[in-house]
Amino acid sequence: MMYIKQIAGAALCAVTAAAAVPASAEDPSGTWRWAHFSAEAWGASQADKLFAEELEKRTDGELSTRFYWAGAMGSGTELLELTANKAVDVGSFVPAYFPGQMPLMSLVNSIPLTFMDPIVAMEVQQQLAMENPYFQEELKNNNVYPILFHGLPPYRLQCTTPVRKIEDIEGLRVRTFGEWPPKMFEQLGAVPVNIGMVEVYEGLQRGSLDCAYLSIEGAGFLKIGEVAKYWSDINLGAIAAYSSFVSYDTYEGWSDEFKAAVSEAAAVAEAFEKESFARLEEATMEEAAELGVEFIEFQDMDKVHAVVPNMLDAWAESMCGMEMCEAAESTVAEIRSVLGND
Repeated sequence: MMYIKQIAGAALCAVTAAAAVPASAEDPSGTWRWAHFSAEAWGASQADKLFAEELEKRTDGELSTRFYWAGAMGSGTELLELTANKAVDVGSFVPAYFPGQMPLMSLVNSIPLTFMDPIVAMEVQQQLAMENPYFQEELKNNNVYPILFHGLPPYRLQCTTPVRKIEDIEGLRVRTFGEWPPKMFEQLGAVPVNIGMVEVYEGLQRGSLDCAYLSIEGAGFLKIGEVAKYWSDINLGAIAAYSSFVSYDTYEGWSDEFKAAVSEAAAVAEAFEKESFARLEEATMEEAAELGVEFIEFQDMDKVHAVVPNMLDAWAESMCGMEMCEAAESTVAEIRSVLGND
């Protein structure tokens, strides 16, 4: 499958890698306050840090960044408002935490059983956000603009008991998020529990959760192998992960030169992240094995697909119920075109 061309390509033509950004009254300088919903140890967080380093180079050191990790400057459910109101300069948060305000951006960020490749999910999210007029309207209405996109390899289950068959899922309390993963687990007979990533370890440790719904690398940096010893290889699909945003009107006030530098730095960081997916998964599994984790082969993926309705169809139907049929049809058509099942 051909991956979608990086949106940053046009911006890369505007400046050379060696060119510094000219000072401008409308461009930022000093230190950006970057509020992050998750931990510094995450692989995607390393891409955020690389982006900041690349942008500092391109501004000849006039713009540096201070990160506030793991909700230190606002929880994951507060960062949309904080970013839109410029209480922080950059906010990294999960659109699916805001299904009412961001139903379109939430789709690729959370829809299960749809994408198998995180790079495709990541690039679909980018294309929709940068080119689809319905997505652009949603972003403008929320006064946020994405400057960096992220992806996550397929989500799986890390549990306190083995999950080998579809019957093993029934009745389990599973950590979920957003609107669509809970719907999938309800269809599978599980009990979805929507909580943030940083709360999963404690939930498993205390017994209020039976399973984490995370990517392998996500389970690794959260140390889930210490409290959940059975990791099922069930494949529940890749997603686009969180995005990193500035306020929309802040972005609109930047010079063309600075916008190009942002796009160039993003292209470097996103390429790094795409290269990291397989490597981080492999390293995490090795570390988990050292903790005594047992890797469980899931035998009923065909039954999962038979039980759970087509997620894109279900999402489109839900959007029509919100009088957003045109936006849903446009979005689903673009996704299915990329996936080759239009």
